[in-house]
Amino acid sequence: MDQKTFEIYAPVRNTINKSLGVVVKVAGDNVTVQPPAGDRLTFRAQYLAPATEAEAASLKDLITRLRIDEENRNKAKVMKADPALIREEFEKFVRHIAVRYPKSAETFREFWGELMQAAGDLPGQTWEMRPNTSKAPGPVLKIFNPASQKWVYCLSLLPGWGLRMEIKKEFLPPGSETLFPIDHAMFGAGRAVELIYRDFTKEKRQPYADCIRAIYARAAQAEAGPDGP
Repeated sequence: MDQKTFEIYAPVRNTINKSLGVVVKVAGDNVTVQPPAGDRLTFRAQYLAPATEAEAASLKDLITRLRIDEENRNKAKVMKADPALIREEFEKFVRHIAVRYPKSAETFREFWGELMQAAGDLPGQTWEMRPNTSKAPGPVLKIFNPASQKWVYCLSLLPGWGLRMEIKKEFLPPGSETLFPIDHAMFGAGRAVELIYRDFTKEKRQPYADCIRAIYARAAQAEAGPDGP
């Protein structure tokens, strides 16, 4: 019996339970499918069949979203290696905010400058841009993790009319919890705060900049090790 073959993004139907989905990975006889809702599932190719024209039409939006997500992932990989592209994406993102909320964009840019003084303005290392998807687009601060020897996400910023910040609990200095009063952010791994720009004066921003400065100072000391400067 000839082995069935399916292309990536092909709309398919499960021949057993008639469920629909879109092919996202093919590995030999194993085909991974993204259903319209829920997690991806892997089946033997023999249990899948091409979707009918009507079934394929119902999966059109899902296929479009999957293609866009893949494009953004590839774009993010390129950006990580090019600081100029990261800055360009950041400027584009802030301009989008400014079109709708000029004052918010102005305050955010001032706060961003304060964060860069605290963390170090090294795009691709100390910060990068999340892919522009529905999953929290925007800038994110990164920090060196001695345990994994990698730069990992530390603080995510979701700017717009207001500003939401989410920080991983493992990096938050003791006593700084009140700055991020919302617990169980990041699926329980972080804390968060939601701020309104008109109340986010330089004086109120200062504790956040100081917190980030303390986090990066501690990380630099850990990276240097006991024999470091």
